[in-house]
Amino acid sequence: MSIMRIITFILSIFIVGMVEMMVAGIMNLMSNDLQVSEPVIGQLVTLYAITFAVAGPILVKLTNRFSPRKVLLWALAVFVVGNLIIAIAPNFSILVVGRILSSAAAALIVVKILALTALLTAPQHRGKMIGIVYSGFSGANVFGVPIGTIIGDLVGWRYTFLFIVVISILVGVLMYAYVPKLSSYPSTNTETDSKRSSSYSKVLRPVEVTKYLGITFLLLVANSVTFIYINPLMLSGGHDLSFVSVALLINGVAGVIGTSMGGFLSDRLTSKRWLIIATTIFIIMMLILNVFLPGTGLLLMVIFIWNIMQWSTNPAVQSGIIEHVEGDTSQVMSWNMSSLNAGIGIGGIVGGLVVSNLNVYATTYFSAAIAIVAFILVISLKNVAKYKNTQINT
Repeated sequence: MSIMRIITFILSIFIVGMVEMMVAGIMNLMSNDLQVSEPVIGQLVTLYAITFAVAGPILVKLTNRFSPRKVLLWALAVFVVGNLIIAIAPNFSILVVGRILSSAAAALIVVKILALTALLTAPQHRGKMIGIVYSGFSGANVFGVPIGTIIGDLVGWRYTFLFIVVISILVGVLMYAYVPKLSSYPSTNTETDSKRSSSYSKVLRPVEVTKYLGITFLLLVANSVTFIYINPLMLSGGHDLSFVSVALLINGVAGVIGTSMGGFLSDRLTSKRWLIIATTIFIIMMLILNVFLPGTGLLLMVIFIWNIMQWSTNPAVQSGIIEHVEGDTSQVMSWNMSSLNAGIGIGGIVGGLVVSNLNVYATTYFSAAIAIVAFILVISLKNVAKYKNTQINT
C-alpha cells in the first residue's frame, strides 16, 4: 500500500460518498429546475441507498472471476456515464436512470476498493488501513458536499455533477496507474498459505459473519433514527439554522476522525473489544443528548463524541468480518455495505414513525434501545486469535 495507492483508494471512496449525499446540499436548486417538489428530490437519497444495497452483492457475484482492476475501471466508467446523464437530464425520469446507474456502479467500487485494501495490507494493520481508506466517505461530507453546494449555487446544480465527472476521470487515471494487476486473490486469512483463483471465497464462520452484519444494520438504524431528524431536534432545543450547520460540520469532522480511529483501535484491541467500547459510549450519548439539548458547547461535545463512536464501528466490523473469510472478501464486504444502506433506510422510516406518533425528542431513546440490541450481538461475538503477520508483495 504505497502513498499513491492509498490516495487513489481514498479518492475512489470520496467520489462515491459525495454523490450519495450531494442531493441534500442542492435539493432546492434541483427542485426549481426540474419542477418537482423537494420531498420528491429527497427520495433520490433513498433510491441511491436501495440500489446500492440490492445491486452490490449481485454485481460482486457476477464480477468476482474478473481482475479487480478491470472491474474497477469498468465500474468507474459506468459511474461517469450515470453522472453525465444526471448532469444533462431534461426531466426527473431521466435523472432517476442516471442515479440508478451511478449508485449501482458505486456499490461495486466501494466493495472492491475495501476488499483490495484488506488484501494488500498485513493483518496487524488491516483495520487501520480500512479505516484510513473509508475516511474518504466521511471526508465527502466535510469537504465534498460543501464544495458541490457552492458550485451549484454559483453556476447551477448540473455543474456540480460535471465536477464529480471530472474528479472521477482523474480517479480513473490513478486507478489505471496504481491498482495492481492481480490475477488471483491470495488468502486474507493466514490459516492457509495456498493460492486460490480470483473467484475463490469461503466464509469460515457463517454465524459470526451474520452477527457482524446484524451489528452494522442495527447500529445504522439506531444512528439514522436520530441523525436524519437532527435538524428539527436542534431547532426544538431553541437553536437556529446556523447552529445546525455547525453541528453538521462537527459531525463530518468526527466522521473523518472516527473512521481512522476505529480501524486503528480494532487492530490494537481486537474488533470485538472496540465495538463494545464504541457501542457503549454511543448508547450513553443517545441517552444524555436531550439533557444537553438547550446548551451549546456541551451539546456540540456530545454530538462530536456520538459521531466519532458511530463512524468508528464500521471499520471495526469490516476488520472483524475479514477474520472469518478466506480468499476474496468482496462478496462479504458487499453484504456489509448492503446492511449499512438498509440500516439507513429503515432508520429513516422508524424515525419518521417516532416523530409522527410521539415527538422528535423520543428519537434519541429509540436510538439507544436499538443500539442496546446491537450491543448484545457484540457481546456474543467469539474472540478470534490474532493472525501472524503476512505481507502480500505487489
